[in-house]
Amino acid sequence: MKKTSYLKTAYSELTEKSVDSLISYLERIGGKSLKTKSKRQNAFKTSWTERERNLLTRCHIQNAAEYLNYIKKSFSKGQLRVVIADLADYVEFLDSNEDTSFIILSTNTQPSAVKFDSAKRLFYNHQIREQNQNNYSTDLLTLYAIRLSLESRVRGLLGIDFATTNGKNIGLSTLIKVSKGLNSVEYSNKMDWTEIEWVNNWLNHHMHRHLRPYPWIIHQALEVLIPFVDPKEPLVKSNRTIHSFYSATCVKDEGALKTEVESKLKEIYSDIKIRWLKKREIVIQK
Repeated sequence: MKKTSYLKTAYSELTEKSVDSLISYLERIGGKSLKTKSKRQNAFKTSWTERERNLLTRCHIQNAAEYLNYIKKSFSKGQLRVVIADLADYVEFLDSNEDTSFIILSTNTQPSAVKFDSAKRLFYNHQIREQNQNNYSTDLLTLYAIRLSLESRVRGLLGIDFATTNGKNIGLSTLIKVSKGLNSVEYSNKMDWTEIEWVNNWLNHHMHRHLRPYPWIIHQALEVLIPFVDPKEPLVKSNRTIHSFYSATCVKDEGALKTEVESKLKEIYSDIKIRWLKKREIVIQK
C-alpha cells in the first residue's frame, strides 16, 4: 500500500489546504472524540503504563488537532514543524501507513549554557537570540511564566505573602489544596480545581526535569487556568455587574476568610508562620 504523507506535505508546504488536511487526518486517526476532561487528565499525566498507551496516544492526537485549529490563522512554518516532529511517534503508532521517515529528531532538552544565555539576554536585552526564538527555547520559558501566574493568583486569593513551617516554605500544592476546600469563597462554576491540580503537578514535573512539553499540552494548561487567572466574564451579583481580574473568586467577609485559611493550614501543620498580604486578589461582595 502506498504511504500517505499528510505530515510531510504540511511540513514542506505551509498552505491553508495542507494544514486543514493535516487537522482532518489527525481527527480521523484519533478516533471517537474523547471528553475534554479525559483528554486533559491523560495529557497532564507524568507517568503511565503500557496498557494506557493507546488511550494516551489518542489524547495527544486529539489535543494536537485542537491546538492546530486554535492557531491555524496565525502560526509560523517553524512552529508547525515542531508540532509535526512532536507528533511523529504518536501518528506512527496509530497509522503505520503514514510517512514519518522524514523526521530526523525532535528534541525537548537544551544544554544549560543555552538556558543561561537566554536568562542573561532576557534580563539585559529583554529578548533572546533570534535563532533561539522557537518552541525549543520559548516553550520551556512559558512554563515558568504559567507557574508564576498560578502561584501569584493562589497566594493573592488566600492573602498570603508567604507561609512557613519549621523554617521551610509551604508549597503551592498545599496552598491549592487549602484554596480548593474554602467555604467562605464563592468560585466561578467554570473553574475546576482538580484540573488546576493536574496542571500544577505537570508544571512541577517538567520544570524540575527541564523538559520541553508538547505545545498542545501547554495550550490545554492555559485553557484550564483562564477561568481562574484570566476570567473573561464579569461577576453578576443581584443587580451588580462586576468587571475584575478576580471575578472568578468572591468573598463576603474577608475576616472570616483569613480565619478559615489560617485554621486549615494549622490542621496540616502544627507550627506555622504566615505573612499576610495587605490586599487580596478577590472580589468583595457588598
